[in-house]
This record gives sequence, structure tokens and C-alpha cells, in this order.
Amino acid sequence: MAKTEHKSILKKFIVSILFVFLAFYSQAQTPVFTVKLIIDINGGGLDNVWITITKGGATYRTINPNGKSKYMVDFELGAEYLITVTKPGFITKSVIVDTHIPNGRESQEFNKFDARIELNKQPEDQEITYTQPVGKIGYSYTQTDFDFDTQYIAQAKEMQKKAEANPKPKPKVEPPPPPVSKPIPVEVKQPEYKPEPVKPKPVVKEPEIPQKPIVKNKEEKVIQKDRLKITIIIVTINETPYEYKKEEYAWGGVYFYKDGRNITENTFDKETE
Repeated sequence: MAKTEHKSILKKFIVSILFVFLAFYSQAQTPVFTVKLIIDINGGGLDNVWITITKGGATYRTINPNGKSKYMVDFELGAEYLITVTKPGFITKSVIVDTHIPNGRESQEFNKFDARIELNKQPEDQEITYTQPVGKIGYSYTQTDFDFDTQYIAQAKEMQKKAEANPKPKPKVEPPPPPVSKPIPVEVKQPEYKPEPVKPKPVVKEPEIPQKPIVKNKEEKVIQKDRLKITIIIVTINETPYEYKKEEYAWGGVYFYKDGRNITENTFDKETE
């Protein structure tokens, strides 16, 4: 009886180990698209460099190269990612990685891909902001593998030229005022004073001043371009107009403005409701 139970326990143990091995093997064989990121900082080092990768608008991975100029990243198939590289004092750049592939290609391997992202310094007392990613990587049916989207890159270069030709002035940061030394208090004894009783003054109720009513009007219009949707809302409060603008790009970027200055989505929704 004991020998039979021993064989049964051994058999269950072997089966469980087999399931664990098969699950691990299946996970290890999941196809991915591997990209070697090469970070090049023109006129600077790799200190304070951050690489942020989002998937569908949510954070997928955050990397601090920590002195390394090359970094390997595996991307799961069937999704769109955005790689953003930042460093204080340099122009931020982003690159799209689209891993959607045709049916039947999932079980085949892909060539490892090199993607170089160069950051340039911001001009003195000015700031350049790119309104869209500077590059795109996706599946090429002519190459039957992943490659750069040359048509998108050509369009992005025109955007970069316009942004670099029209930099915005950097906001000036006022230095804090010098500390003011406080005088040392000197205790002065005053003679004891006994005030005379004061008669209470009659309470005079001030007349209520009617509040001026707030008159608010809102006008809205939508402009649809090739890959950009612009929503303009004019809010007039007591004859004072305020212009709100929402820019929605086809690649997923959304920006909000009030009278030409960047604002948050929460401020936009609250002040235009």
C-alpha cells in the first residue's frame, strides 16, 4: 500500500514539473521586436537622461541609462509605443514604434533594429518644442521586416524646421530677495495703564451692495486638418473674451492652450464647461 502511494506522489510531482517547464518554455518563445536604443547627446553627457516608453498612452517602461549610450528594449507585438528621451537644457524628442504585423508573421523572428536618438541643446534664452514625434518605426511590407517610415520622417523634418525657426522665449526666473535681518527687540517697561470704560457704539448696519451679475457666453468651432483636429472655444465673461484651444494629433498627442499658453486638460475642461 505504501509503495503504491509513493508511486502516485512521484507521478504527480513529475506532472507538475512538466507543466511548469511547458509554461516557461511557452513564455520564452513569445515573439518580440527588439530595438537597440542609441542615445547621442550633442554637447553633453548622459547624466540626467531619462527614457520613457508609453503603450497606448500608459507608462510601459522608464529607463535611466546611467551613463550607458546603448540600451536593448523588447517590444511586444500588436501595439503602438512612444519612446521619449529627455534631458534638462536639451530639446525633447520622441519616436513611435508600431509593432502591428500581418497575420502569419507572429511565429517568425525579426531582425534586431538600431534606433539612434540625438538630443540637441536648447538655444540661449529660448525654448524649442516639437509638436509631434520625429520618427516612426513600423512593419514594412516591401522589406518584410521592421523599418523606418520614410514618409513620416520627411513630414516630421518639416515640423522640426518650423519649430526651430520659431523658438519661444524662456520664462525668466526671478532670484529670491536677500534675507532681511530682523532687529533685536528691546524690552521697554511702560507704566501701568488703566483704560477708562468705553461706551459701546451703536451698531450701524451697512447697506447691502448688489453684486454685479456674471454674464458668460461660449462659442465653439472645430477645424479638421490632415492629421490634426483643432477645437477652438471662445469664452466671454462680462465682455472679456478668452480663447481656449485643444489640439488632437493622429499619433495620440493632445495639447491644451489658453490665450496661446499651455494649460492642463483639467483647467481646459473646468473653464470651458
